Amino acid sequence: MPRDIAPLTRALDDATPGDKSDVYGLLAAWNQSIETALDRGGGSRFQEVVHQSLEEVIDLVDAAATTDGVDWGFLHECVEAYPPGVGDHHCSSVLANVVARCVIRTRIREDADAIPAWTLEYLAGVTMDDDGEWAWESTAAFGWAAGHSEVAVLDRALDRAENDDESWVMGVLKHVTFADPGAGVDLLEQLLQSPDVVEDLLFVRSLESPFEQNFPNFPQYWEPRTELDYEVELSDDVYERLLAVVGQSIAPDRLRHFDDSYRIDLQRAADEYGPTADG
Repeated sequence: MPRDIAPLTRALDDATPGDKSDVYGLLAAWNQSIETALDRGGGSRFQEVVHQSLEEVIDLVDAAATTDGVDWGFLHECVEAYPPGVGDHHCSSVLANVVARCVIRTRIREDADAIPAWTLEYLAGVTMDDDGEWAWESTAAFGWAAGHSEVAVLDRALDRAENDDESWVMGVLKHVTFADPGAGVDLLEQLLQSPDVVEDLLFVRSLESPFEQNFPNFPQYWEPRTELDYEVELSDDVYERLLAVVGQSIAPDRLRHFDDSYRIDLQRAADEYGPTADG
């Protein structure tokens, strides 16, 4: 047994799937072992440990959190013990993934308002610098709460984009569109019309995945189609409105130039909805 991850190895061996009490020790062991691996072996050893054990740790936490529906109270205890944006632990890569899964499950099985507001504040508080890339990528599931009565998801995303966090908002926009394509077009329109948002076609790119699949690729290590019955509903009306928003917001020459590399018909957006279109 490698000594740097001995606590994690023991915790994994002792953990029983679905047992919440085991998870508290597992998270502590994960945190301790990752810290030791970084101290003794640097980034390369960290990558080895993550590749070897992260999926198993996530699955055990997820199983404990979903034994009988989603146990939000249990997850809240976990994230209070290991909060986001502080940079003094390594548990966000696990917890953000599980919280993101549960947000998506709840939106699909119930509705946006069944998602506790604290989970959205948690996801919004995760940072790349303090919590790492694995955690940060999962937080785009914030977008599945579009329409939430307590958290203004679209407004929060627009504000983040206008304050130099466009890369996070691209992920959020994608998840919004999986959850509610109409809301995705609403957010895209706000982004493209904002004078403080720099990107344009990269935001349009974020809307392409729901045309090809029913679930996003993140959070990692999860196959939602095996447990959730869900299809993205992209109506003709939503698609036409998307073309109108794109055609009215982006220069026709740019749309025509990049048309071949996009799933969305940029050429038609330019021809039918651009400033030089008839009528």
